[in-house]
Amino acid sequence: MHNEQLLEQARELIRAEGRALTELADQLGDSFVDTVQLVANCSGRVLVTGAGTSGTIAHRLSHLLASCGTPSFYMHPADALHGPSAAIVPGDVLIALSKAGRSTELNRFAGIARQRGAKVVAWTANGESELAQLSDVVVVVPTDVRAEGEGIFPFGSSLAHGAVGDALCLLSRRLRGFELKELHQTHPSGATATLVPDDEQAEADNAEQGAQP
Repeated sequence: MHNEQLLEQARELIRAEGRALTELADQLGDSFVDTVQLVANCSGRVLVTGAGTSGTIAHRLSHLLASCGTPSFYMHPADALHGPSAAIVPGDVLIALSKAGRSTELNRFAGIARQRGAKVVAWTANGESELAQLSDVVVVVPTDVRAEGEGIFPFGSSLAHGAVGDALCLLSRRLRGFELKELHQTHPSGATATLVPDDEQAEADNAEQGAQP
């Protein structure tokens, strides 16, 4: 295979992924807004779960939620069935990611979380799946087969879950009132805090100086 053929195939996939994300943006509806409100008004913790590729995206979502001011952590569905699901209490929210909504361990975990008083949010391509039936809110994240590797590998679908998660993090941060200047305290390593606008940085510096004895 020639270099130009390799490049064209790569470009074709990336274009397909881009189109799928654009279409997804137009399909977001009330269930996504319900999720934003649940997360923004959550009095407990937001747990995120998933297995396989969905688990990797769930890890990322939990990290970004926490970085944006929402108490959040990831829990693997298999581990949850060995005791840690006892950590779930009323007021918590569980976001469960699964492309097909058929994962036995994930579905069992979702059922336990709901029994223990948590609100369960499903992100899945199958709005009629078992996971969807177990959930209080269902966000359908459609799968465009053209954006999946060879029509099989979860390339585009994992990007779609990531994009919906990014929107959730941004909007819940705004509704919760988590201020960017707080990143100077919570994100001292790395470059993120250095991107805070100068006016918010100055306000944060003044507050820190005022707190010193």
